[in-house]
Amino acid sequence: MSDSTTFESLKLEAHLLDRLDALGYEFATPVQAMAIPPAIAGRDVLATARTGTGKTAAFVLPILQTHKPGVIICPTRELALQVVNEIERLSGLDNIATALIGGASMKKQIQQLTEWPDAILVATPGRICDHMERGNVDLNQYDVLVLDEADEMLSMGFADDLEYIVEQMNPDHQTLLFSATMPKHVQKLANKILEEPEQIRASGKEERPPSLVKQYVMICTLRQRVEAIEKLLLAWQPSAAIIFCKTRNRVETVADILRPKGAEALHGGMSQAERTRVMNRFREGRTNVLVATDVAARGIDVDRVDLVLQDDLPTDDDTYIHRVGRTGRAGRTGRSVLMLGNRAVRHIKRIEKKAGELERMDIPTQQDIDDLQRLQLVEEFNEIEPHQNAFDAFNAARDSGMSAEKIAVAALSKLLGSSPEQDTANAPQLNKSDNGPKAALVLGLGAMDGIERGAITGMVYRVGNLPDGSVGRIEMLDKITAVELPEQFIDQLVEDLDQERVGRRYVRPRRSDDWTFQPEGRHPSQRRHRGGGRQGGGRKGPGGRHNSRGKGHSGGPNRRR
Repeated sequence: MSDSTTFESLKLEAHLLDRLDALGYEFATPVQAMAIPPAIAGRDVLATARTGTGKTAAFVLPILQTHKPGVIICPTRELALQVVNEIERLSGLDNIATALIGGASMKKQIQQLTEWPDAILVATPGRICDHMERGNVDLNQYDVLVLDEADEMLSMGFADDLEYIVEQMNPDHQTLLFSATMPKHVQKLANKILEEPEQIRASGKEERPPSLVKQYVMICTLRQRVEAIEKLLLAWQPSAAIIFCKTRNRVETVADILRPKGAEALHGGMSQAERTRVMNRFREGRTNVLVATDVAARGIDVDRVDLVLQDDLPTDDDTYIHRVGRTGRAGRTGRSVLMLGNRAVRHIKRIEKKAGELERMDIPTQQDIDDLQRLQLVEEFNEIEPHQNAFDAFNAARDSGMSAEKIAVAALSKLLGSSPEQDTANAPQLNKSDNGPKAALVLGLGAMDGIERGAITGMVYRVGNLPDGSVGRIEMLDKITAVELPEQFIDQLVEDLDQERVGRRYVRPRRSDDWTFQPEGRHPSQRRHRGGGRQGGGRKGPGGRHNSRGKGHSGGPNRRR
């Protein structure tokens, strides 16, 4: 199939061609060109295509073209929501797809199933099985089944759920199975559920990282890695970075340390509402550093990611390929750094056979960072058109008897030597010198809820992605808490915190334009809450530090969620 296959040649309906044209799409990707015609013709399809090759449109467009009722199964909540967004983009219609995912309101999903009975279902395996067992969904009414990222779903232990889903479908249904890789267990599932499928390999014989990604490997201990990550972020100044960790606990640990750098955590232990807000902030550029597990990051498609840092050896080579593939997208360059301990060095050659050469690198020293920053500064100088005030300052300095060389060196010394202070000077300043009325963020929980100040501070920094030093005085009363913040942050925080919880309580944020903060952050009505060096009494309630970040959920893992 030619790389220049037009969508028009695929004989799509006029309204779909109009939508694709409006979105700027003219040529189909290889997986789209190969999968769309047999899918429209009603054949089963078995396609191998990595994330980022346009496979979502390869199964969505045939469903939109044929108007057959369809069910799309995805391994993660994030990917399911991404598919819903793509369906709405390609169709130009709202409410054409319903997301049935864990961590979201079952009641709301039941309402959507009732209100939009003809909608395409996009679901995670466990949640759609829950709906079927409750009688909310009858898959016998659906003619098309799509299994997206089948390899990942099987790796996550959803084999039984997938077989149950297939059994409940219309006996004459069509199945489209898409997988980034084709290991034996995926091939076994395909042999069982597909009938004479059109077999498509859209990514070449071997999966490899994008060619524009420079791959590095760094040998360092676990204790050294967060410091190494901090230095790499400082040295390379990425537009957006994803840091991959193996476990939820490690994600939380790394994200906590990197919070001053604007980092946020993303993992399966967080509520769906919180995960959605984190991903939205990352996509919108309000958060530039994402610390995530492999499963939570499955399907993330953010073009501006130009750095991927891997905190440890992934579980398999395909996971490594997937991680690296989060950067170098849409023709952009990118970097990937794999961090390994000495005992894992033996795995490097195996990875290189599949992924290409990994260049060895050391943890950057301060000298390395200084050298790189100087180089970047020179590059910026070449792009700057001097303003008249710069010429005036230069002439005034020269008239005072300074040489041109001394002026330049003094200017550079001021620029390079005062960057930390400069950052502080540019940060929003809090006025603590007077106790008159001020704007404040007021939260609907306080000392009687057993909430600690640290939980409030951590939540505000995390959700607002605020610069260091933004949070000022915190006054905690019995039932409310006031947080002193630069005024320009308050309205956005009220919006972002609307569905946030500390423990089991919603924070119920609002703006106050006339809060009077007392010296040392102590309000007179708090005097009875002394003791233990902590306001709010001696008990530790549900709003402890872990709960404020989505931890602390009780119970064992749920097989289906």
